[in-house]
Amino acid sequence: MAAMEPPLPGVRAALHRRDMMRLLAGTAFGVARAEELAKLPPADEAPRDPGLAALLGKIRGLAAHRNSSGLEALMLPTFRVEFDYGKGSAAFRRRWQSESPSSALWQVMDRLFSLGGTFYSDTLFALPYVYTRFPGDLDPLGHVVAVKADTRLLDRPGKDGAQVAAVDQAIIPLAQRLRPPVMMSAGGYLEVKAPRVGWCFVRESDVYSPAAHRAYFEKREGRWRWISLACATLAEPPDLKRHK
Repeated sequence: MAAMEPPLPGVRAALHRRDMMRLLAGTAFGVARAEELAKLPPADEAPRDPGLAALLGKIRGLAAHRNSSGLEALMLPTFRVEFDYGKGSAAFRRRWQSESPSSALWQVMDRLFSLGGTFYSDTLFALPYVYTRFPGDLDPLGHVVAVKADTRLLDRPGKDGAQVAAVDQAIIPLAQRLRPPVMMSAGGYLEVKAPRVGWCFVRESDVYSPAAHRAYFEKREGRWRWISLACATLAEPPDLKRHK
């Protein structure tokens, strides 16, 4: 996802005077904290099952070495590639061009598998926790989650942005909903809104979207299998009642 450009000089052309004063106050008198934001602390339940932990460790190692054939060897013929793309290793290769060291897959894998996940049941597990633990009453395309403590909020996007606040593992509202499929960029910035600060920016590398890629694992006949790598593909969920 491309970095967001500032709308006009300054933080935001349409920024209210009150928000501007808050930004200035945060810069001049110390960094504010946006404590009113809901928290989503990290969770990793995989160590509960040594077999699952071993599989995740193997996948992380293969991804770190950009070993596409090794990843494909772990996939069943029914491995789901996205929700609407296809199944199996051949579909995976077409989707990601995974034989290339510069494939977008590797950035996705590095980000995703650095985050913990949680169990749905004794035989079903998914990561990241940003997806599995995200509140059901919030819009997943309208929020991101700070995945570490002291995530910096900036007055403008870019390396020269000044810190105006910090959040700890919080759910942050976005200025504009993300468009699926959501791809988190390592070098981009997103415009967000924080209490007492107003409109500001956060590095995409410091947050993760609950609508971005997630991985699913299932225990079959006593063995954990990697069954899918997918992200949200619909901006709005289908109206199931209409199709009954």
